Amino acid sequence: MTRVIVKKLSGKGGSRHTRSSVVSKNVHKPSGERIRILSVDANSPTFGSDLSIIFERNVAKARRANKKKFGSPDRAAQKA
Repeated sequence: MTRVIVKKLSGKGGSRHTRSSVVSKNVHKPSGERIRILSVDANSPTFGSDLSIIFERNVAKARRANKKKFGSPDRAAQKA
């Protein structure tokens, strides 16, 4: 028998982070390549969690780059 569940659907629920002052900007290098820069307001009341957000994103980006280059996110290049 099928169960029917009635629930009130609220807006965004279960967000891990509260509103932060992390700002993403797209800038161009002198070579013409476009890059994304993340910045944070030093006077923000959520400064600690904002730094954690930026750190997590940087680590994820580095792991993706390592996986693309070496096939493993945790392995660094061997020295010759």
